[in-house]
Amino acid sequence: MRAYTGLVLAILTLLPLTLGGCAKDAPTRFYVLSNMVGEAPTMPGKGAAIGVGPITIPQYLNRPQIVTRISSNQLAVAEFDQWGGDLNDNVTRALAVNLSSLLKTDRVSLYPWNDEVPIEYQVTVNLANFEEDVDGSSLLSVFWTIVNPKNNKVMLMRRSSYRDTGATTEAGASADAGTGEVTTASRYDAFAAAMSRNLEALSRDIAVAITGLKGT
Repeated sequence: MRAYTGLVLAILTLLPLTLGGCAKDAPTRFYVLSNMVGEAPTMPGKGAAIGVGPITIPQYLNRPQIVTRISSNQLAVAEFDQWGGDLNDNVTRALAVNLSSLLKTDRVSLYPWNDEVPIEYQVTVNLANFEEDVDGSSLLSVFWTIVNPKNNKVMLMRRSSYRDTGATTEAGASADAGTGEVTTASRYDAFAAAMSRNLEALSRDIAVAITGLKGT
């Protein structure tokens, strides 16, 4: 009886270590936001001088793990599905490339830039939401401003919201061919693509606003 009890205790002691080892061995997948497809400026140095940043993101998103919303007040953190680098930096660079394509300019600088860099329009963005919402859609809600850095005059202030519902469809299309099930990897890959489309929609609105300001 004592030998049996000792065996049970040994198994119970080793079980958490075994499960912990399996968890640590699980592969971590990394994702990035994609830029919109656009042509490079045909007249280098001739477009508007744009400064992108600073970009502010909520503290609950300021982590490597991808965050999704499972209720109005509850969040889920994906331990093995993470951003490939700093999310703030990823958003800034994607927005900069998008604006360069939309405005056909290569005169784009990322915050912080040197004081001697010529900037005509500074774009600042404060993200209120940038995650998968309760219904599975990708939500981007932002406050954005265009500033004249020469005199710090605010030229335009806006609040915009974008929602992309294509992530679920994309994940289903890339489901496992054998089982037909949506894998975790395909789900988060589709989610990152939907977030990229929301960021592209924001980029288009900012580009339209800057084009309008150039005529004033």
